[in-house]
Amino acid sequence: MNPLQRASARRKAIYFAAILGLFTVSMFWRGTIPIPLSTARAGEPTAVNRAAERVASKTILRQSLNLELREVEEGEQDLEGAAFRLALLGSRGLVVASLWHSTIEAQKRNDFHKMEGLIRQVTQLQPHFITPWIFQSWNIAYNVSVEMQGSGDMYFYIANGIELLAEGERRQGRVEPGTGRRLGSPDMRYQIAFFYQNKFGVSDNVEVLRCLFQLSCISPDDRNPDDLEERDDRGERVVNPRKFREFCEKYPHLVRRLRGERRGSGGDEATAKKIAEALKCSTPREIVQFLRDNKDVPGRYRSKKELYADAYKQFPVLPPKFNETEANPGSETGDDFTAFKTARAWYAYSTVPVPETWPPRDANDKPMPAGTPQPGEYDPVRYRVPRQPMLIIFCQGAPRAQSYQAEMEQKEGWFDDEGWRIDDPTDSPANWWFPDDPVRPTRPLDVVVGGTRRWSLEEWRAAARMWTEHGEKYGLVIEPARLENYKSEAARRPPDGAPAEAVERWQRASSAVFYYGTNRQVTNFPYFLAAAIGESRVDAAGRPITVLARKTLWQAERARRLGNKLGPRGAIALYREGLELWKQVLAADREFHRPPNGSERTEEETYGYELAYLRLLVQDDQTVRARAAELGRDVQAAFHTLPVPFGAAGRFVEVRDVQDEFKWHTAERVVSPFAKPIGDADGVADDRRGGPWVGEGVKSSVRQTQGVERKPLTAPPPQPPSGGPGDGP
Repeated sequence: MNPLQRASARRKAIYFAAILGLFTVSMFWRGTIPIPLSTARAGEPTAVNRAAERVASKTILRQSLNLELREVEEGEQDLEGAAFRLALLGSRGLVVASLWHSTIEAQKRNDFHKMEGLIRQVTQLQPHFITPWIFQSWNIAYNVSVEMQGSGDMYFYIANGIELLAEGERRQGRVEPGTGRRLGSPDMRYQIAFFYQNKFGVSDNVEVLRCLFQLSCISPDDRNPDDLEERDDRGERVVNPRKFREFCEKYPHLVRRLRGERRGSGGDEATAKKIAEALKCSTPREIVQFLRDNKDVPGRYRSKKELYADAYKQFPVLPPKFNETEANPGSETGDDFTAFKTARAWYAYSTVPVPETWPPRDANDKPMPAGTPQPGEYDPVRYRVPRQPMLIIFCQGAPRAQSYQAEMEQKEGWFDDEGWRIDDPTDSPANWWFPDDPVRPTRPLDVVVGGTRRWSLEEWRAAARMWTEHGEKYGLVIEPARLENYKSEAARRPPDGAPAEAVERWQRASSAVFYYGTNRQVTNFPYFLAAAIGESRVDAAGRPITVLARKTLWQAERARRLGNKLGPRGAIALYREGLELWKQVLAADREFHRPPNGSERTEEETYGYELAYLRLLVQDDQTVRARAAELGRDVQAAFHTLPVPFGAAGRFVEVRDVQDEFKWHTAERVVSPFAKPIGDADGVADDRRGGPWVGEGVKSSVRQTQGVERKPLTAPPPQPPSGGPGDGP
């Protein structure tokens, strides 16, 4: 062997030895080969043993075990996805980028079936990266669903988007032995809750989507259209009155939504939109046909009354059981179960990974207001902090969803246990569902459904309880004495060189005072708490006064918008009665009328009710017209013209052109229950006395929103003498 060959052999041997050495070191570093002497087998560990154990604790395997980051511990496993990732041999990033681009292109071509398949591949390749799950589920539930023409197709894609995100959520984190607590991703759980709340609460076609959501929660046996029909004498299928009545009694919310608003076009844009979106199934046959058309809607039941054994095959997807209050895959979902209650369960489930040490507690073990904990202030192995929104807002999702549920009951006319009378005797017999005689109807049967609960009152009481517990848990409700104690401690800044304990106590008190005001402001907590308590209030006689006022005003709104046997006079009378009750509510509850944080929502609602009442007075009340005409005659007797502050400077118009303004002036300043300032007669003893019920700024804003223009009445200028310009005494 010549020298060159020997040198080449030496290099190869050195390279091979280096590779073997590095490989061996990597195996020790990975933890595949145990560190020698890392565990003492007998007696006390020596210094060598302790040093070896410290080295062993830094290996990748030991750290992954301690931090619970191994693949088998990261939620539900997908063997197919794991094999797919291993087969790529390190080129996963390139493949993911290519698939992401193909997904976008498929969406542009409206090839949604191919798009869904590509999304599945993207999420399989990076199952523990939450951003693709959140983005693509949002993409399907929002962007793809709105491309659909039919409500059923839209509902299908919304359900697909939510199910995709729920699948991704169960891939995150593991279940702690003994406790059943799963870390998971709080962000993904929060987004699932938001999808339910938003898509079935405020989106387009919300009435139709709510009906389809209810069908998903009902057993196929209970909504089988064939069971609601029978054969008549001619062999044709007709609706069975008895079975259909039983269906209405069991599912009054669903039937009422399906029937919708049958008359009128709506007095405002929101009402017109709601009427246009409603299904308007005006006959029992149309109700049954709706059930038939949507018989295969995604649901919770595999067949008949048997729930899917796999909880994540159910829709709506519910979180696993984590407490005794919220809905779970084994819960019964009756007529009153809505997307808001589903969202409430997911919002509550999203707070499970939040650090239990937040917020901190004072010396008396009371929660102190605090900001979002930073890394290093909690154990990242056992807890998670969401990326957005800020933690104090994140944690109020559940009570907010409950408030939405209570508001929805009111908007749909479910106030107390009076129930819903299906047929109106003054309506056309053709619109009666349950006539006394199917051939020659003379009157409808008195069929009342949904009279088993005090719907909105119970929901508002639940909201008040949840908001109170939320405020106490997160330091948003603090007794005055304790708050003053925090303020006094924060005011006593310790001098330089003070003990660390004194400095820490001052810092904690200062932080509590700062975040008490900040957290209450950014969450609008004072209003939500005051609203929930105010809506569930009862008067001295035990009457749910706020619910009664809301119900009366809702009836007045219906009479105004849709028209019924009461006519304009009946609507005016209902408005008058409802506003008098509403006035009592405001007088008795300062926190509800004007919350501490300065929220104007209650005043806006108040003037919204009053403005509708004033419109009716101006249009249809003879007393207001007579008074306005009298004012007009008085003005015309004194002056020939009346100035109006619009148009060119110095322009004057005839008195008859401002007759409407006299009507508004009379209705608002004389007839309205809120015409006079707050006084002793209203039983108000706080700082509101002597002031208006609704501020002028709020009135102006509401009028602008509703497109109502007002021309203020002003005193006319002096008129010249009847003689010529040069004449005079």
